[in-house]
Amino acid sequence: MNLPDGYFLQNRKYQLTHTIGQGGFGITYLGVWDTEVKGGLGAMKTKVPVCVKEYFFKDYCYRDRDSYAVKVHSATGEKLFDKFKEKLIREANILSDVHHPHIVNVLEVFEENNTAYIIMEYIRGCSLKYMLDKEGVLSENRVLKYVHQVGNALDFVHDKNIVHLDIKPSNILIDKDDNARLIDFGVSKRYDMDEQETSTTTLTLSKGFASIEQYDDEGTQNFSPCPDIYSLGATMYNLLTGVIPVESILRATKQMLPPSSYNANITKKTEKAILRAMEVKPENRYPEMKEMLASLDIPPYEFSENNLVESGQASEDELTEAINVPSLKKTDGADDERTLLVSASADEKQTKTKKKTKRKAAKRILLVVFILFFTFVGYAVYSYFADIASSQSFVPGIDLPGENDVPLISGQNAQADNDSVSGESVQEDTLRNPEDGEPLQMLPDGQQLQPRTDIPARGTGTETGRTLASNPERKPVSIPETARTQTSVEAPADNSANAAQLEKKYAGLLSSARTKMKNNNYSGAEADLMAAVNIKATDEVINLIGQCREEREKIEINERLADYTVIKVDFGDLLKIVRHRKTQLYGAIDEKGIERIPCKYINVDQSINGRAFLRADGLYDVYDDRGKTVKVALEKYD
Repeated sequence: MNLPDGYFLQNRKYQLTHTIGQGGFGITYLGVWDTEVKGGLGAMKTKVPVCVKEYFFKDYCYRDRDSYAVKVHSATGEKLFDKFKEKLIREANILSDVHHPHIVNVLEVFEENNTAYIIMEYIRGCSLKYMLDKEGVLSENRVLKYVHQVGNALDFVHDKNIVHLDIKPSNILIDKDDNARLIDFGVSKRYDMDEQETSTTTLTLSKGFASIEQYDDEGTQNFSPCPDIYSLGATMYNLLTGVIPVESILRATKQMLPPSSYNANITKKTEKAILRAMEVKPENRYPEMKEMLASLDIPPYEFSENNLVESGQASEDELTEAINVPSLKKTDGADDERTLLVSASADEKQTKTKKKTKRKAAKRILLVVFILFFTFVGYAVYSYFADIASSQSFVPGIDLPGENDVPLISGQNAQADNDSVSGESVQEDTLRNPEDGEPLQMLPDGQQLQPRTDIPARGTGTETGRTLASNPERKPVSIPETARTQTSVEAPADNSANAAQLEKKYAGLLSSARTKMKNNNYSGAEADLMAAVNIKATDEVINLIGQCREEREKIEINERLADYTVIKVDFGDLLKIVRHRKTQLYGAIDEKGIERIPCKYINVDQSINGRAFLRADGLYDVYDDRGKTVKVALEKYD
């Protein structure tokens, strides 16, 4: 479905490197812009990293395998596809003229492959959602700084009659200088001064962050900053508590606790501002973003760095899907159908489950099934052998009935053929030895010997058990002194006690793993976590395992990079020319320290078609900027 890595757009002006995200309405790529920078010394070619957003209506589109053109399955789908493409282009063109230090800049908008592309500046850093997931609840001063920056950006676009309509932590990036940048105006609206917004109705329903008017088909027909004010308040709530607030549409029946219930360190002034911004009724909120920001005690900005960088893996978090709903009101010339966009996190009953969550859930379910299966098998085996041990347990020194044994008899009037005692108790005061008539010793505490009919007779190995009085010719059974000591098969431990022990062990492993992670012992931490996941497969332990593996990979990358000295960094956008510290030979590595051009050359120089690496035999091998061989063993090159 995605364009391949290395794909060119706009006649090789932009080159895609890899996919970094995708959703219901688009695919986002990291790419490079091949451009020139002009200065006093003339023009110099350079490659600028960019973010490329491709319009791809997931539910209605597919990609032609040969031409890579985006095509639509049906005529109805084509109508919707074209409508949203026009809207996307129109809004992107608007944003290309909106420049603010805390809004990601749109550089260019164009059509190609039968779809639309938006080129934006690339911000190296992470989203607030990623920061919250990695570092936990943010400090109040830090949240106020980000909110002040985003609030100023929103006030700027509100003055231009634009409403963002999708403010949430995942749509706010924090760059390497620890400044907030607002992104994703894909569902924003622009309202003209003299008329209502007339484009297709698009509502975003991000769970916990959307205002109540965004649930209404007519709720955003007129310009108002109130939806963005609500969402910014909800974002503050989430960053300061780690909790997604109750959805606005549910708050009539479900109470939303104040943020101080989760974080006692929140000041009363900040909490008051959050609660007012999140009033369910729009008229009870701040009327303008300026007034909301004025009610907060914004601390002085301090210089800091953000070292968190999100991995470049494709994600389908917070997908947006299109659902056709009938318009509540029709006017002349208006479309009979409006399209309601519902965020996948808004209503689980109305949206598809995220693929990433499906994969994680499937792994967890499979793991739990395996654990339960082996637990059941283990319990069955234990029960089987426990039954055997129980059935064959006997008092030391007492033989089970065999071919030559005489049964115990009760009194002088006992009849061997009639007094079967199977299933009956033998009374202690009447149990006697037939040889001397003396009473036989019984088990302590008045316990009784119970005959069994399911035990094979000892001696033959094949004879089945029988009642004790079935053979009067058997020899008497002697009961030695050791028989006075009671013995029994130990009963299985109490289930609740086992559960408590496992829970204690699980908590200990988790605590040990966290300590090792703080000490950068990620291998040891992962070993503890793998033991913990065998006890209980929770999201927490699975996420920690993922963090350990990520950190181990970073350490391994840094160790590999330490083996090289970077000579030139402008070798394409993927590779760096390096010299190996031990061999002092030249080659090229990627960002993970993996050699893409082997370090076996004695020198390196530049050519028109790529890089020429000098071999020990005086010949050259030429590579392109992706590390692929262009020419081999040249005596000279241009």
